[in-house]
Amino acid sequence: MSSHDSKRQDGQALNSSSESVHDTIARLRSNQARLKNTVSSVQSSSDQTSSTQTKGVQKRASKNAKAVSVLERQSRINKVIHALLIRDLTQGQALKELRMEVLGIKQDAFAKMVGVSRKTISEIENDRGAFKTDILDKVFKPFGLKVGLVPVSASLLNSALKEQ
Repeated sequence: MSSHDSKRQDGQALNSSSESVHDTIARLRSNQARLKNTVSSVQSSSDQTSSTQTKGVQKRASKNAKAVSVLERQSRINKVIHALLIRDLTQGQALKELRMEVLGIKQDAFAKMVGVSRKTISEIENDRGAFKTDILDKVFKPFGLKVGLVPVSASLLNSALKEQ
C-alpha cells in the first residue's frame, strides 16, 4: 500500500467520523434546546402543581418521556403539595415525583439545571443528609416551591387553611 493510499483512507475515516460528530452535536443541541424550553415553561408557570404518588414503585426518568400539558403539570404539582402537607410524601419523595413526573428528566440533567451536584439530588431524593434551606430552595424553585414552616399537628394545619 502506498503512502498516498494510506492518506486517502485516513481522510475517508476522518470524513466519516466528522459526519457522526456533527450528527452528535446536532442531537445534543436539539436536546439542550428542548430542555431549556421545558425549564422555561416550568418556571413561567411556577404557580402550577403536580404529581401522583407511587409508593414502593421504583421509577426512572426516561429519555422518551412525553411532554405534559400546563394543566397536567399544575395538577401534578398540586397533588405533591397536598401529599407533603398531609405527610404522605417526604421532602425527598416529593422532589423525585416532581422531577420525574413534571419535568421528565434524569438526576444529572436536573442537577445541572438547578446548579447542584447529582449526588446532592440523589441524597435529597433518598432523604439522606441535612441540607441548608438555600440548597433545598434551589432544587424546589423550578416547581414554584420553597422551604417553609408547616404546622406539626393536623388540626392546626386544617384550622390555618380554613381561615384563609
